[in-house]
Amino acid sequence: MERNELLGVKGVGPVTLEKLNYLGIYSRRGIVEKTPVDYIDLDAVSDLDEAEDGQFVVLVTEITSAGKPFRKGKLQMYRVTGATDDGKKVKLVWYNANYVASVVCAGARVRVYGKLRKEGRTFELINPAYEKADALGEGELRGIKPIYATRGVIPQKTFSAMVADVIAKGFDAHGLADGEKGLMSLGEAFVKAHFPSNLSEARGARERIELEKLLKDILAYRTVRRESRRAIYYEAHPAVIDKVTDALPYRLTQSQKAAVNDILDRMQSDKPLNAMLVGDVGSGKTVVAMIAAYYAAVSGHQAAVMAPTEILAVQHYRTFEKFLAPLGVKVVLLTGGCGAAEKRVARSAVSSGYADIVIGTHAVISKGVDFRSLSLVVIDEQHRFGVAQRTALVDKGGAVDTLTLSATPIPRSLRLTVFGDVDVMSIDRRYSADNVSTAVVTPAKRKGMTDYIVEECLKGKQAYVVAPKIFDAEGIEGFAAEKLYKELCSQYGDKVSIGLLHGRMKAQEKQKVLNGFAEGKVSVLVSTTVIEVGIDVPNASLMAIFDADRFGLSTLHQLRGRIGRDGSKAYCFLYTTRSGDDIVRLETLVKERDGLEIAEKDLEMRGAGEWLGEEQSGKGGASLSLALMRKAKDIADRTDVTPYKDELTAYALARGFVKISLN
Repeated sequence: MERNELLGVKGVGPVTLEKLNYLGIYSRRGIVEKTPVDYIDLDAVSDLDEAEDGQFVVLVTEITSAGKPFRKGKLQMYRVTGATDDGKKVKLVWYNANYVASVVCAGARVRVYGKLRKEGRTFELINPAYEKADALGEGELRGIKPIYATRGVIPQKTFSAMVADVIAKGFDAHGLADGEKGLMSLGEAFVKAHFPSNLSEARGARERIELEKLLKDILAYRTVRRESRRAIYYEAHPAVIDKVTDALPYRLTQSQKAAVNDILDRMQSDKPLNAMLVGDVGSGKTVVAMIAAYYAAVSGHQAAVMAPTEILAVQHYRTFEKFLAPLGVKVVLLTGGCGAAEKRVARSAVSSGYADIVIGTHAVISKGVDFRSLSLVVIDEQHRFGVAQRTALVDKGGAVDTLTLSATPIPRSLRLTVFGDVDVMSIDRRYSADNVSTAVVTPAKRKGMTDYIVEECLKGKQAYVVAPKIFDAEGIEGFAAEKLYKELCSQYGDKVSIGLLHGRMKAQEKQKVLNGFAEGKVSVLVSTTVIEVGIDVPNASLMAIFDADRFGLSTLHQLRGRIGRDGSKAYCFLYTTRSGDDIVRLETLVKERDGLEIAEKDLEMRGAGEWLGEEQSGKGGASLSLALMRKAKDIADRTDVTPYKDELTAYALARGFVKISLN
C-alpha cells in the first residue's frame, strides 16, 4: 500500500521508488520527514577562504577563459576558468552539458552554485547550477536552498520537487505536541523546514520537528518499558556489605554511602537497576561498584565489569581481588593480553559459575564468554565504549541490572537521564578540583610551555605529554607521540628522563614504562590517550595535551584528571594551532571543573547523538539543547498516551526500545 502511495508522487517511478526505499523512505510522510540537513543562503556569496572542501557554495565570477566543449571517452566536457570579485581563480566543469557554453562564455559574469572541491588554493566546482549574474538581484539562484542527505542517489532538485508535490497534495501531518501553547503545528513546521523564507524560520521549524521526535521517543519508550519487571532477585540482606566496608582502609564518604544505598534499593526493587554513577576522577566510583558487585556475588549471581583499557582492567582486578578474595569471592581477569590458556581457564570459570566476578576489557563481550547467572553489569568510563559494545555485554544476561560509571557522561547517556529512564547518582570528589589550573596555549607560547614543564620536572615534579596519534601518517596532519618523544629527547633528554607509552607497545613494555613513571625514574611521559584512565601517579602535576582541539571535552577532562591527584597544585596546558570556535570550546575546560557540567556543555555544542544508534555526537538537525529535552519531557509528563498506545507500541518495537537501557 505504501509503495503504491509513493508511486503517486510526481516524478516517482519504479527506479526512483527503489532509491527512496534505499534512503529508508516508504511513505509520503517519510518524504516530508526527511528534512534538510543544512541550508545555503543563495543571496549570500560564499567566502572561499572560509569554505571547506565538500561544502555547497554560491559564487559570482567573471569568466576569464573558456575552452570549447570536447569529448573525453563517452563524456562531453566543458571547462572554463573564472575570477571572483576578490581575485580568486575558480575552475568550473560541466559534463554532458554543452549547452552551458551559450551562457557561460568568456567575458560573461555568472552566478554559480554547487559543491566545492578545495585543495590548498585550488577551487573547483563540478556541474554547478548557473545563471547570468543579475545586477537587480533577480534569478532562480536566490533565497534559501535546502540541502538533503540523499547519498547521491537522488539529485537535490529532484528530491525538493518531490517534497513540494507531497506538501501540495497533502499528507498525514498530525503531531503529538499539536495544540501545545506557543508551538506551531507539526504540519506547519514541515513546510517551513523544507521551504523557509529565512534561516531563522528554518531553525524554529527544525526545533519543533526535533521536539516532536524527542516526545515520540519518550512516550514510546515509556509505553513499552512500563511493563518491564525484574527477572533476577537478590536474597542476601543489604547489611552483608558491611564486611566490605569494614575491610577498607578508609571510611566511605557520605555521598558514596548514599550511592551504595540507592543502588542496593534499586537492586531489591521490582524493576531492573539502570543507573549512571557520576563522579569526577578520584571520587571513589570504583569502590561503590565493587560493593554492588559483591552484593550480587553473595546473592548467588555473577557480576561483570568492563573497562576500556587493559591497564584499568588490571587495576580494577587487583583492587577487587585485594578486598573481596579474603571474603570468599572468586574474581577472574579476562583481557586481550591474557594468554590462550589463561583465557580458556577464565571462560570456564565464568560459564561454570566458579567465578563470581569477571573483570576485563572488550574480551568480556567476545564469543565463548558465557555466564551461568549474570545479574549485574558495570561499565567503567562508559564514554570510551560504543553503543553496540555496551549492549553486547548487557545482552549476555537476561534483564540484568546495569550500572555505568563516568566522570563526564557522553551526550547520548545524558539525554537518557533527561528522559527519566536512568537514575543519576552523584558522588563528590575526595579533594577539591580547584588545585588544577587549565590554560589554552597557542603556537607562540609553545616553547615557553615546554621549558616551564622541564624546569618543574627538574624540581622533582612529573609530567604527561599527550598526542592524538602514535605515528606520523602521510596526509594526516597533527602531532604524533613518537615524533614528540624524539623531539623532546633531542631538546631536553640531557636534563630529564623521558618515556614513551602507547597502545601498540607490548604489555610488558607498557608496564615497564608505567613502573618507571610511578617510581619517579621517568620525569616526562609522552603518551597517547592510553593514560586517560587507570593511571594513578600522585606526583604528576603537569600535563600538555597537543592538538587538544582534536579531542572531545569528555576525553580532555579525563586526561586532566591524571594530574594533581594528591591535592597539590597542578597545571594542564591545552595546546592548539586552531582558532575561533575551537578555542571557545577549549575555554570550557578553563572555566569548568565539574564533569557533569562539562558533559552538558558538550551536549549543547555537539548534540546528543542518536539515542539508539552508534553515533555519540549529533549531526545536522536542530541543536539538542538540554532546554529542548526538558521541554519534551515536560510535555510527555502531561500527555495521555491512551489514544496513541498502538501507534507508540509499534514504533517502539520497530526502534528496538524494548532492549535498550543505559549501556
